[in-house]
Amino acid sequence: MRTLGVDVSRWQGDVNWSALAASGVRFAFVKATEGSRFVDPTFARNWPLAHEAGLFRGAYHFGRPGGDAETQAAHFAATVGDLGLRDLPPVLDLEESDGHGAKHVLQWAEAFVRMAESLFGRQVILYTGGFWRFQLGNPDIAFFRQRKLWLAAYTRSPVVPASWQDWTFWQYSDGTHNAPASLPGLVGPVDQNFFQGGEADLAALCEGSRPPSAAPQAGSNPQTWPGIHFIWPKDPPVSGNTVRLFQTRLAVLGFQVAADGVYGPQSRAACLAFQRERGLNQDGIVGPATWDACVRD
Repeated sequence: MRTLGVDVSRWQGDVNWSALAASGVRFAFVKATEGSRFVDPTFARNWPLAHEAGLFRGAYHFGRPGGDAETQAAHFAATVGDLGLRDLPPVLDLEESDGHGAKHVLQWAEAFVRMAESLFGRQVILYTGGFWRFQLGNPDIAFFRQRKLWLAAYTRSPVVPASWQDWTFWQYSDGTHNAPASLPGLVGPVDQNFFQGGEADLAALCEGSRPPSAAPQAGSNPQTWPGIHFIWPKDPPVSGNTVRLFQTRLAVLGFQVAADGVYGPQSRAACLAFQRERGLNQDGIVGPATWDACVRD
């Protein structure tokens, strides 16, 4: 069984989501971000409307290996926010090298996936196809094999890259090639996709599970890193006792921050100052290295 879906970005303009859902489309991937700063100008409209139309929805990030992987993952997670029951796993769109070699791109992709999975608490789907096979040399890598593939291939008999045995999603048409369906609610061509399964399978995929690369949750030791990166901005904000513990420790060390348990702009500014003082990566994100240097030191 195959289920029809689309993926959209600013190039589709205003989508009539109700008409699209009535046509038989059951899921949609929506472009959220690209690189370290860009947010697709239609994401804020498309994301809630796809949900309101009753579609399963997923967000994707267009990767730019020329920039920092973890910063891009944090930008992606902050833009999308928490995922709900009918939200598909987040996607890394990997189709550009930005002039770098295959080794760099693959290392960059793994770093992005690890960070994004920690932030979302969900496994990341890889979108790729000919880029993986030709530009990256078609490597077979266990890390990526553990994750699902969204294959881009506009042929009737798609070739699956070496790291995967089969596709979960298949972008079979760019809206012009490979006999795309006629879809109302859209102006001009649109990428069209199949999901390998029915709606019950889509729902099961949305439930998700903790990714293999995610850190464990905190145990009985309150000083153990909680396994969740603190980032700002994020909606809703990262909050709780572990945030309060980090803030309290920063305050003891002389940094200006209120221990209110909410990781907001003041906490991020204090974190950046602490990272600068300790010679850590200055990204304002509380991950294992920053946590250990501050709380467990």
